[in-house]
Amino acid sequence: MPEDITVIARLLALLLAGLPAAASNSADLGGAPSPRESASVSQVWQREADYWRYVAAGDVEHYVSLWHDRFIGWPCGQDHPKRKASIGDWVREVRDKHIQVDVHYLREGAEDFGNVVIVHYRFTRVDTYPDGSVKGRDRESKITHTWMRSGDSWLIIGGMCGVLPDSAT
Repeated sequence: MPEDITVIARLLALLLAGLPAAASNSADLGGAPSPRESASVSQVWQREADYWRYVAAGDVEHYVSLWHDRFIGWPCGQDHPKRKASIGDWVREVRDKHIQVDVHYLREGAEDFGNVVIVHYRFTRVDTYPDGSVKGRDRESKITHTWMRSGDSWLIIGGMCGVLPDSAT
């Protein structure tokens, strides 16, 4: 029994020690890395910032370049997983319909496995259309992306997106 209490106390101390670092991750994805963050995780967070920059610019070519050829994942609002061949369709729509995209996000976690990094974050994406209509203001979603090192860069090999339960209205 005392050993269990010691283990629980150590885990609680580690958790509490990590709270300030977790709170500092609320900056945008391109912000300063956490002191405990590996170089690989920092590089992947920068790629996530690139992801949203390409979306906002409607830059389909650069957006699609972030994805591995064998990617499979489940994008937001889709009934089935998608492959790389169709992953840029929604960014093309942003470009073609002249939709202004504003994104605010919060890092929730990341882990470095060597040649693979997994990141988790929540985000709110607000789309403003040329006619002034706005969508997404009250909808918060979550993303998991799995990135694999490819040469001196990182590519998304898998992912999942979904609306958070209390913002589904």
